[in-house]
Amino acid sequence: MKKLMVLFLVLFLCTPAVAANWADNLEMGGDVRFRWYQMSNMWDFNDNIDSDNWETFRLRTRIFAKAKVSDDISGFVRLANQTYGNGVSEAADNTSNKVFVDNAYITVKDFFGSNMTFQAGRMNLMYGSGFVLFDGNSQFASTSLYFDGAKLSIPLGDNAVLDGFYVKDEENSRDNKSENDITLGGAYLTAKCPVMGGKQELYVLNRRDESITKDIWMTGIRLSDKFENGLDYSGEFAYQFGDFNEDANIDQEAYGYKLDAGFTLKDALMSPRLFCGYMSLQGDDPDTDEKERWDVFYGGWPQFGDLLAWKYVQIEDLAPGYNSINNYDPNWAEGSTTTGEAAYSNISMFSAGIGAQLTKSLSAKFTYGLLTVDEPDYIMIDDEGNEVKIKNDDDFGDYYQLQAKYGYSKNLSFSVYGAMIDPGDAFITDDDAYELFVETNLKF
Repeated sequence: MKKLMVLFLVLFLCTPAVAANWADNLEMGGDVRFRWYQMSNMWDFNDNIDSDNWETFRLRTRIFAKAKVSDDISGFVRLANQTYGNGVSEAADNTSNKVFVDNAYITVKDFFGSNMTFQAGRMNLMYGSGFVLFDGNSQFASTSLYFDGAKLSIPLGDNAVLDGFYVKDEENSRDNKSENDITLGGAYLTAKCPVMGGKQELYVLNRRDESITKDIWMTGIRLSDKFENGLDYSGEFAYQFGDFNEDANIDQEAYGYKLDAGFTLKDALMSPRLFCGYMSLQGDDPDTDEKERWDVFYGGWPQFGDLLAWKYVQIEDLAPGYNSINNYDPNWAEGSTTTGEAAYSNISMFSAGIGAQLTKSLSAKFTYGLLTVDEPDYIMIDDEGNEVKIKNDDDFGDYYQLQAKYGYSKNLSFSVYGAMIDPGDAFITDDDAYELFVETNLKF
């Protein structure tokens, strides 16, 4: 008994030291985000259909822990839950009323003494402005962004790092017989050349969807910089090639680009930033054998604003033909098999706007977008089996967005997002689409 008491006393005295050691190497936190949504015609432009008119609350909760177990080894875990309308339960992860693992990965610096960093597990991948790589397992409205897999970061001198990764978007079935995995692999170089200035990014990516025998490669470049005089810019161009459908012997050959520029008047009241941009995602030319349709890869939510993403969200498994995009492009989602993916393609947008710091705590931004269709014409098969070319208009419409954010404290903020699309002649029905949400977000 005396030995047991001595052992208990030693453990008791050691507990504060152990706890203190863990406290120095353990970081914990989380966030609570609560939104109220009002949406009208989010999928179509028809006031006579009410199933895409939503008014609902959306609550997202997350909690994380980061443990540093040595100078070079750490782990990160984040659990999340979402309630998208109280009482709405859905079977899939990260949709409603389910706790899921949002992130869980291991980081090893100086991997085997090589000065490289190795990461493995469930992680987010975001590069540049998210034009081609940002939105992983979205499952409707960027509930989550993760991929499962491994990444190796290789430093190339003091000014460049090369990331190589192999990750799964969707496993679907674990067995190889099913052949329905969606896999992403590739390499991404980020550099800051002292001679050129700014940041340079080069990448080679591969997206394979076994269920439709899609095996697409993409090469791209992005240049960006921000100057002391207030000028900033970014430009990205990507080219896609490979097999749109290997079984049908259809090749992929598409390109897309995104240009942005802005100027901040630093000495003016409220430091306004004037900006403009242009993006173009190629559509399929009906007169060629190749598929020129841009594949979104993982550049969906939310880079062009929430309302436009709802227009392009892939819901064909739920309601075939329901999206208004079918009016001018019945095959717009033919390269996508993931319900809930914002499958952008066949669209161009000129944008311009202004943002300002209205007060120390309040900021706002207004953006106007002129939307056009890249390839409005398409081929359909008539009742006699003949190919008929359908002529259509390229006027998608006008897109207005207004955002405002108020920093109540260091950890608490309030924000509002309002958007409207006034549809153009590319659509059969022409009722406006609206979205409004009010948000409060606490980080701790």
